[in-house]
Amino acid sequence: MADPNPWFRVYPPEIRDHTEFDQNVGPKRMPPRNSRPIAYFMLIFTMDLMKKFVLETNRYARNFITRNQHNISNKSRVHDWHKKGKLTLIEFKAFVAVILNMGLIKKATISEYWNRKHSSQSTPWFRKVFTRNRFQLLLKFLHLVDNRKIAPRNSPSYDPTAKFKPIVDHFNLKAKKHYSPSQNLSIDESLIGTKSRTVLRQYIPTKHAKFGVKLWMLTEAVTGYCFHFNVYKGKRYDPTPAGELQGSYVVISLLRAACLLNKWYHVFCDSFFTSLSLAKRLLNLHTYTTGTVRSNRPLPNLIKSVKLRASQSMFMRQQEILVCAFKEKEKRKNVKMLSTRYNAELVVNRKPKMITEYNKFMGGVDLNDMLTSFYEDGRKSTKMWKKIVFNIIHRMNSDNAKSRLHFIQLLIDDLSEDHMTRNRVNIGVLNDEINNQNLRKLPERKEKRLLYMFGSKCSWW
Repeated sequence: MADPNPWFRVYPPEIRDHTEFDQNVGPKRMPPRNSRPIAYFMLIFTMDLMKKFVLETNRYARNFITRNQHNISNKSRVHDWHKKGKLTLIEFKAFVAVILNMGLIKKATISEYWNRKHSSQSTPWFRKVFTRNRFQLLLKFLHLVDNRKIAPRNSPSYDPTAKFKPIVDHFNLKAKKHYSPSQNLSIDESLIGTKSRTVLRQYIPTKHAKFGVKLWMLTEAVTGYCFHFNVYKGKRYDPTPAGELQGSYVVISLLRAACLLNKWYHVFCDSFFTSLSLAKRLLNLHTYTTGTVRSNRPLPNLIKSVKLRASQSMFMRQQEILVCAFKEKEKRKNVKMLSTRYNAELVVNRKPKMITEYNKFMGGVDLNDMLTSFYEDGRKSTKMWKKIVFNIIHRMNSDNAKSRLHFIQLLIDDLSEDHMTRNRVNIGVLNDEINNQNLRKLPERKEKRLLYMFGSKCSWW
């Protein structure tokens, strides 16, 4: 039986009409113009999320100390937790500021930020915000969920993303709330580099880190704004439905979760995702797609086998779907592409327009990764989930009109201001108390040992 919708060859220039995009785009629910950077940061990293971190960090610290009270050595910094008191909201904001500043000022180890031995390496700001022990305690106890509510590994309901899932869901919700993307979107994989032993670890040889946690990301093509992302849990915990390509499943899932279907958005994706079946499904959902296609996927035989010379191209169409084969240089293989949005048209250097537009709009995820990596502290972490949390925090401030460096610098000042003010007040009170005491140096003792006399009482320091 003959195909009711056969493929036929078309020649440029081809003229066809397409449905116009008419969605409102741009920021939504913004603070007043010229607001401080912290106002924009807290649109995404909200006070409720901070309170969640504070609550669960204090809970974990309390449970850890109770559970290990007989195993903690006398010299352990854990004893400082009771001396300094539990984590507060003001202190947590300062903790986030330190994490961001470590992305700007990179050092070999965390302890180097408190280095006093070498004046050339001194960074006094970090000492003014936290003592080294306090910061490392906060880093150790940092939590976002109650461990008692996480299903064990051998449970059917076990979720390897459970420890950081709240911040992923929170980010996706707030990203949609405060921004409407323009028509052109890009979908691709990203990688948070880690060599931790985890079922989430994937190997992607084309990425710089090669090993890490894979993210499926949906971004605005021009700005790199991340509109929605999912963490890939592996085949065991994140299976693809039977009879469906994984790439197609990922694209539909991201667009549906982001509420962008049936609005004539235009999605750009690479050959892992693109297929004829995906293009047809998206058209039925009023969504355009453009992307490269692998030779082993269904395509017209003529497109697969055509012999082209340099700068030559061939187009074929089946209703709304246009496929193209193009050879840029003599010694290169043919590039095969598919689009439901573009017509058969040649532009500069006789290159098909769909290829130039693909090159222009496919890089949204790479742009987001690049902006994040500039000022991210990517040091190794013993806890994989904490590295993912810090990566997401850095992504939360990767989209701004100011210079990114200037924006982060101002944000760090805003986040740490209240905590540093309180530190200065406490130091001032302590100095006043010391000045009001009768301080006497005992000549018969070594110089480093002082006796503070408080009336009739004394104590060694």
